[in-house]
Amino acid sequence: MWLLDMFRNPLWCWISRLALNRRRIVATALCSFDFLRQQVEKKLIVPAESFLRETPGAAKPVMGLTAGLRTQLADEALLGLLRCCKCPASDPGHKLPPDVVVGLADLWGAFVLADISHRLDRPVPSTLDRTDFSEDPDKARAQVLERWKEILGVAAPEFAARINAGGFAEAWDWLTRMFIADTLEGMAAVPDKMLFSQARQVVAATPPHRETLIKRFVEYIDKGPDRYDDLPQ
Repeated sequence: MWLLDMFRNPLWCWISRLALNRRRIVATALCSFDFLRQQVEKKLIVPAESFLRETPGAAKPVMGLTAGLRTQLADEALLGLLRCCKCPASDPGHKLPPDVVVGLADLWGAFVLADISHRLDRPVPSTLDRTDFSEDPDKARAQVLERWKEILGVAAPEFAARINAGGFAEAWDWLTRMFIADTLEGMAAVPDKMLFSQARQVVAATPPHRETLIKRFVEYIDKGPDRYDDLPQ
């Protein structure tokens, strides 16, 4: 498998050479972002799809949102979430160092911004704090829904109220306040073999425009303080 990774998945091959605990830090950060995007599409975009199906005259594809529209909605939601989300002071599962935990939102935000820049083929803000999303969760939620109205071409004044009532507001509250802590606590219980297997798949599917960001993160972890190797197994 290692020899195959050298040619088919060289980025993971490089990551796999890290010390076990450092490899786990990288794997957790990458898999957590993958999980976050899945949760955004599942918990936040579904209410929008329901609204479009149930609203006469609303712009809507017969088979639901196109892949392109879903991507745009997810990107805007992710930027808003990451701008205002609450990072725990430390990892509840005691597997990641505090400086990595507090920097997760910035790392994931860089991934999203790189995705948007690549898709639109034009410059975008390089960091979350340069976007115009608020650090206040309620204001950021309203901003995201306004962006969604523009993307979907929806003029209905009740759009935000109905989306929020359809589960958006409740899911947003969990994602902004508890997601990082809950996810890290859950991932701490995942055995190394399972976590690394999932991370290997995530890295294999990583688009080229995001690889540089991952390499920088790996280099940061690799050159980090010795205490990274003293974390609980």
